[in-house]
Amino acid sequence: MSETNDLIQNREPFLQNLRERLNIERADVRTHPFQPVNDLPHETLAGLSQEELLEVAKKRVPFINAEIVETTEADLAETLKKLVAEYGGGEVMTSTDERFADFGLADFQGQDGDGYTMHQWKVGEEYREENIATAQGSNVAIAFAEFLLAESGSIVVESTPGQGRTLHFLPTHYLSIVPMSKIVARTTQFADFYQEKLERGEKIGSDVNIISGPSNSGDIEMVLVTGLHGPIEVKYVVVKDR
Repeated sequence: MSETNDLIQNREPFLQNLRERLNIERADVRTHPFQPVNDLPHETLAGLSQEELLEVAKKRVPFINAEIVETTEADLAETLKKLVAEYGGGEVMTSTDERFADFGLADFQGQDGDGYTMHQWKVGEEYREENIATAQGSNVAIAFAEFLLAESGSIVVESTPGQGRTLHFLPTHYLSIVPMSKIVARTTQFADFYQEKLERGEKIGSDVNIISGPSNSGDIEMVLVTGLHGPIEVKYVVVKDR
């Protein structure tokens, strides 16, 4: 058999046979670009204010077993301390992210508190196993979201040197800090954002993940099990004046 590349065999003879049977010429996508029949991906929830998008998200998150907590920048540190205490304290891991200092959280991130011990993601490949072990042993993880998608109630996180996937998926509880300005309508807006970054030649993380609440699994009897392969509780901490 002929082989057109390493993965697909006989592709060109197969397509040529179809063209002959259908009596059509081969089309060049460069001269016949894709034209969508509508602009619903961008029109859905378009024109809503940040407050209106937040209300959409608040109605959605109960369906994915997540919760939105609203606060202000001035009260953010105390809000996080309260939520950590509600989760039982213990080991707390944060990402290494300049936004902690930008939002006035440097002292919170850098000091142990009443009933909890702070850990920070260590930057460098040599710390990979240590970071995984720390995340595995943490009761609470705290990190900033890139976006909150109002339509689905999901958050977007990007893997960077300051936070790997294990920070988001291994601790028992997860707190996601969401600036109000980072609430967007749906996946379309966050995809556009990263596409524009790529077109400008800017680097993005090794992967971008969409997280929809805590880990959920259902067996063949449709019994929902939470926390089987990720956090058992997830809260989105929305900072309303940012």
